[in-house]
Amino acid sequence: MKITFRQKSFLRNLLDLYQEARKPLHYTEVARIMGLGKSSAYDMLRLLERKGLVISEYVLPKESPSPGRSHVRFWPTAMAEEIFSQSVDEAAEEREEWEQIRAQVLDRLRHGNASVRNGVLHEVMNMIQKARSPLAICAEALTALLLSLDEMKQSLGPQSPLARHLGTPATKMGMSLAAGLVAGMVQMDTASMRVIDQLYEYVRKYEIALEELDPEKLEDLREYAQDVVKALHRV
Repeated sequence: MKITFRQKSFLRNLLDLYQEARKPLHYTEVARIMGLGKSSAYDMLRLLERKGLVISEYVLPKESPSPGRSHVRFWPTAMAEEIFSQSVDEAAEEREEWEQIRAQVLDRLRHGNASVRNGVLHEVMNMIQKARSPLAICAEALTALLLSLDEMKQSLGPQSPLARHLGTPATKMGMSLAAGLVAGMVQMDTASMRVIDQLYEYVRKYEIALEELDPEKLEDLREYAQDVVKALHRV
């Protein structure tokens, strides 16, 4: 089942709370412990319920038997527990895919000449369609953008705006700005609508996948982008 990083993090915390409390939880209690707004916690619980990961029921407080004062309580399903029991194997598969892509691209860029870069771009275009993990999709889309920028003979030296930007700690906003900066630099140097449409497609894939990355993977992506920029600058 496909769930976002934010949803998975919330669900992990809900499982911990439920195992500790050993009873269904009211959404206000979930909100208080997780440090969220009540409406945000309630909306997330209902969203996870629609995905089959949470169950709800209405109960009457013992001290208030009136039907008008029933409270809704939530607890995670067995499917939610299965997600985390499978996460170790999935994480290993994603890491293997990521290392393979990273090694393949950087090796070609570091040991090839300008003509080799055209082959790398073609390979990246094919890999984008086959990638599974959000980190791999981000890396491949960003690589395609950087190679497109390199084709326009834009400077990628240490003092370039992009290189300086990638020298700062990784955040989602920062990595989003990095892709936008590259796309903007390419667009300034080309009037081809085909190329521009292609750039927007790269950025769209990148932005969707970027939302799934946790801080550790964001840092992996930033370091990878730095390595690609350095490799392109040396060739």
